[in-house]
Amino acid sequence: MRITKLIYHLLLLALPVFVTVLQSCQSDARNNSRIPPVVKKNRAQWEKDALLSLSELIYRSIDLDANYFKRARIYFDQEQYKLALEDINAAIDEQENIGEYFLLRGKINRELGDLDQGLEDAERAEVLQQGSPELYVLLADLLQAKGRFREAGRYLNHAMKLAPHDASAYYVQGMLQAKQGDSLASLASMDYAMNNNPRMLRAYVQSIIINRKLQNLGQALVVNNKAIKRFPQIAELYYERGQIYNVLARPDTAMIYYQKAITVNPTYREALAQMADVGIKHKYYNKAIVALSQLLKLDPKYPQIHNLLGFCYEKLGNYPKAREFYAITLANDQGDRAAHNGIWRMKRNESGESYYSNERSDEDYRYSDTSRVKINLIQPRRTINIPVDSSRKIKIQ
Repeated sequence: MRITKLIYHLLLLALPVFVTVLQSCQSDARNNSRIPPVVKKNRAQWEKDALLSLSELIYRSIDLDANYFKRARIYFDQEQYKLALEDINAAIDEQENIGEYFLLRGKINRELGDLDQGLEDAERAEVLQQGSPELYVLLADLLQAKGRFREAGRYLNHAMKLAPHDASAYYVQGMLQAKQGDSLASLASMDYAMNNNPRMLRAYVQSIIINRKLQNLGQALVVNNKAIKRFPQIAELYYERGQIYNVLARPDTAMIYYQKAITVNPTYREALAQMADVGIKHKYYNKAIVALSQLLKLDPKYPQIHNLLGFCYEKLGNYPKAREFYAITLANDQGDRAAHNGIWRMKRNESGESYYSNERSDEDYRYSDTSRVKINLIQPRRTINIPVDSSRKIKIQ
């Protein structure tokens, strides 16, 4: 009897452990039969995997034109336009009668600034029966950039009938409105383009420029901030920020952003020229010399470049260096008045003479020689009438 009770108590104590083990086994069985969740890839990872796959297919010479085209499209979306151009050229070399290929190459050339080649590609795509809204927008954009506004308007109207909410179409519409003088409507179109396609760099740039010209400097800075966050490696955005601060009469800050633009793109001529101009205007001659020296390497024939460098060195008191640059100008043009004036100023400073010296040169005296001046003497009147007495006249002999 006691043994039976003992066994009963032992079973009661072991029951919880048994239940736990049983539940654990059941849980393991369920886990083993469960379908694992699908791993979701972000866009960047998907593009990376797609590029690897397409590169492998191209290496194995499988469907070359199609795979070059697909890879070019991914590079275009990643804003790697030079790589995209290489691939689409290879696709067209393989198959030259597909309108979609020419459409993509036209878009790439537009982004690279080659308007003529872009327009040629777009027109070729149209001939090959590419009648998509995307093509009509591209044609309208290229035509407005080349100043052919009437043709651009026709293509744009057709595109907006087919795709009334296309962000690119609103950008082109904004450009046409701006060039026709309707700045407010243009800004509204640019805002629509940016909000519906945050990757449209040109819409940001044009919105900044239009706001700056309208003196909406606060809004110009807001758009510029958004653009720099989205495109941190675009030199033009830093240049435009410098332009805004220049209008705000903050030259120190403007110079910082011109320098930033040059750091991002050392061949940015407009930024170099503007940095030099602001530097000379506000007497930052050392900074102006840095910008002008870089500009001279890029374009030795830039207007008045040697005179500008000579002037900066002159103002810093480095007369030998200033004379070198003035001499280069005079070697090309003996009659250059700015270079002669610069050399004359340095001679006067070195001799200790004032610009307003009391000493007068022979040239000065030549213009004050009275023997060279014909003077007509005023002859006095011989007769006067004095209305004292109407019956009498006084005559002076």
